[in-house]
Amino acid sequence: MERMVTLENVEISDLHGHPELITSLLYKRLLQKLEEAIACISEKKYAQANAALQLCNDIVTRLGFGIKYEAGVLADRLEMLYQYVFELIIQGNLRKDIKLLQETKEIICQLDEAWTIAMEKEKGKTQVMAHLAGKPRLNPYERREIEQETWNHAEKKQFDF
Repeated sequence: MERMVTLENVEISDLHGHPELITSLLYKRLLQKLEEAIACISEKKYAQANAALQLCNDIVTRLGFGIKYEAGVLADRLEMLYQYVFELIIQGNLRKDIKLLQETKEIICQLDEAWTIAMEKEKGKTQVMAHLAGKPRLNPYERREIEQETWNHAEKKQFDF
């Protein structure tokens, strides 16, 4: 049985060849820091809340750097969502507004759930394809490269007489 990705059970060696895990871990760390900031604001520990929220914005910035714009409109919308979350965190920090931070947390929870489902579906597809082909499991980037090479070879073969 596969283990669930958490901050506690993933090691650096697990990340090699699996960039999708980095995004998952960033979402989880972001949620953890948002919860910490909310608790600190409730306890009037504003300096600690500020530090946690600054780290939250660092994480959101990193998530934005990881967007693959080849995905088209979806990537653009995700960037807009990250910008909105970034602004919510800034405003929540300035105002020490728990409601804004709760809204941010809800958005990130939904993104984390969607990302986890997408990783599971992709993993399932990859395992089925590997089983059917009798080949070892490939990450999405390697699979895309092989598909492109196959298409180029087929196209070249079509024009060779």
